Amino acid sequence: LVVYFLYFEFIALIVKYFESGFHFPLRYFVYIGITAIVRLIIIDHESPMAVLIYSAAILILVITLWLCNSNRLKRE
Repeated sequence: LVVYFLYFEFIALIVKYFESGFHFPLRYFVYIGITAIVRLIIIDHESPMAVLIYSAAILILVITLWLCNSNRLKRE
């Protein structure tokens, strides 16, 4: 099920690319990264330390997303 979310995000990224004049917004790549790491946690959750590291990576990506969506850095 989570794999389909990745497919839909890639399709949305391609559509946005053509709609915005051949430009990829950074936040779409961050969304794809978060979804991919969540999928990895769901599939491979045997090692607690690995899950903790993946969770920290998700936290870093969410902070990056928050910074990209802040009013100081928006271009749209």
